[in-house]
Amino acid sequence: MREGGDGRDLTGARIIFVPGLKPKPPPDIYEQQLRRVLVAALERVRPGAAHALAADARLFQLVSWTYLFYGTYRDITLDLPGIERLLVHEAPTEADRRAVDSWPRRVARLSHMIGDAVPLLGRWFADPAIRAQMHDANRYSRNRDGIGTAIRARVRGALEEAWGAGAEVLLIGHSLGSVIAYDTLWELSHVEPAGGRVDLFVTMGSPLATHFVRRRLGGCGETGAAKYPTNIRRWVNFAAKGDTTALQPRLAPHFQEMLDLGLVESIDDYVDLENFFHADVGLNVHEAYGYLAQPRLGELVADWLESTMRRFLS
Repeated sequence: MREGGDGRDLTGARIIFVPGLKPKPPPDIYEQQLRRVLVAALERVRPGAAHALAADARLFQLVSWTYLFYGTYRDITLDLPGIERLLVHEAPTEADRRAVDSWPRRVARLSHMIGDAVPLLGRWFADPAIRAQMHDANRYSRNRDGIGTAIRARVRGALEEAWGAGAEVLLIGHSLGSVIAYDTLWELSHVEPAGGRVDLFVTMGSPLATHFVRRRLGGCGETGAAKYPTNIRRWVNFAAKGDTTALQPRLAPHFQEMLDLGLVESIDDYVDLENFFHADVGLNVHEAYGYLAQPRLGELVADWLESTMRRFLS
């Protein structure tokens, strides 16, 4: 990011991305591929915005935290075929759509809903992969060995650096990354207040509306404005069809009090997306690459990027 002599940002915009659970590729490689997919999404809807993002890689910043959690990286070559497929195909195939709407996926979603509503039953219904995911989410939320604090410190650092440079921030949280981002914003509002504000908060495949998460969020024991972050101007949530992590896909009904209290200007849900990313284990409708490739998300990011840079230069 180009900066002036006083350290201030000369573009006025910063996109910060917080990933979810499971090991990710090494940060420089993962950031490059995420940005590549987002640039392609912008190119399809707004070439000018795509050019701006491609021209300065520092407009997009990854908050890398999963190595702290798992002590290992994912091999990027497992993701590359799926990424290439995303860049070539702009729409899912009929086979993809049938797979998303298949009975095994419907049964899996129902079992997840039962498990979320009645945790004791969830232990019986959950398959090993879901139990492992719940274990990891618990490790974060319970701050075992200070891991939650360490992860949020990285998000805080990225936000404070951007605010210190005078940049407007678009904060994107995928999956548990949306929870980490939310918790960090709550702490920056009420625990260690900072003067900055997130201009646009984007959540993708978020579990924020589930019982499991809401019982553990920062501020969950508070009332009124103290319960919520106070540093978000606008919030847009994306959920793909068949995404069982976004078990309760609409967030607005669960965070309506933020609107009632005037803490946020708007909360908008888009819950009919088709995420057709093919991973090494098959179709994965929850994958971050597939969310970043969405035309609707591309439009949103392009609008924000162009308007932010215009305001900064005017």
